[in-house]
Amino acid sequence: MSFLQVKNIVKSFGKTEVLRGISFEMEAHSRLALIGKSGSGKTTMLRLIAGLEIPNSGSISINGEVLTSDNSYIKPEKRNMGYVFQNHSLFPHLDVYHNIVFGMDKLPKKERMEVVMSYLAMLGLEDKLKSYPHQLSGGEKQRISIIRTLASKPRLLLLDEPFSNLDKHTKERLKVDLKNILEKEKLPTIMITHDADDSFDLADEVILLDEGKIGARGNPEELYKRPINDHSARFFSETEIIEKGELNKAFFDHFGLNARKVCISPQAISTAITGTQAKVIAHKFVGNGNMVILDCMGAELKMFSIKRITEPIITIEISEIIEL
Repeated sequence: MSFLQVKNIVKSFGKTEVLRGISFEMEAHSRLALIGKSGSGKTTMLRLIAGLEIPNSGSISINGEVLTSDNSYIKPEKRNMGYVFQNHSLFPHLDVYHNIVFGMDKLPKKERMEVVMSYLAMLGLEDKLKSYPHQLSGGEKQRISIIRTLASKPRLLLLDEPFSNLDKHTKERLKVDLKNILEKEKLPTIMITHDADDSFDLADEVILLDEGKIGARGNPEELYKRPINDHSARFFSETEIIEKGELNKAFFDHFGLNARKVCISPQAISTAITGTQAKVIAHKFVGNGNMVILDCMGAELKMFSIKRITEPIITIEISEIIEL
């Protein structure tokens, strides 16, 4: 039996249907990301799992225990889940130690300091034990919020856009540290985010929500390299979607493509000694390389290149074309 079972969840607010028959399962010790643009239903789904909202129909269970169904409901405080909100929720009048131990009432007092210091060390905050929230940076506050939730020993960790308010350096460091902790403690985790990079970095499985339905599901590599539809392709990468028409018919014929629509990743295109010619339309610097816009027999392509392309015409090879 799976650790978490979500079956046929429907949720409406007034006349607006936010979730439309969502079903998925999650294995124990796994990390799942629910991702989607604003209004996709990801936040509502997380709140339903936490018990902060009640569905119109459907059921949610953990290890066979029904948390929510058409005729039963367990309150949030009885579900033994940890919820980390987008904005930290620290008590301003308590120092770091007392903020963390606030949810550790089940643990003997003499053991609390050891647990607190262990988590602080994992996230590099040992020297903040006696600091108050107003003395902490935004990244430090968020890490303390996560520690407080972890210290309560939940059976399921819920993360609501945990990295959205952090600068890039702090975000990248926290993602690495948090993933190490979750792997070490084998704590099942569900994170919602709108950022594909965040979902790929933390989760081992990703569900893309699109207008209240599951648009795609898989591990990060599958979703990035082999998208199943337009929405998935555009959401997870800069993959170019090419629809067959009069102007690019030669491209489809040249590569023997039967589908009306294909997608090609920028990483699937490279310069070559022999291959197909393409005209360089434009290029832009993207931090770790260059994104080059090409015209290949009427089809507009994107190619990622470490070096800057200066030639007006280049020869390319395409390692993979996915037919949609």
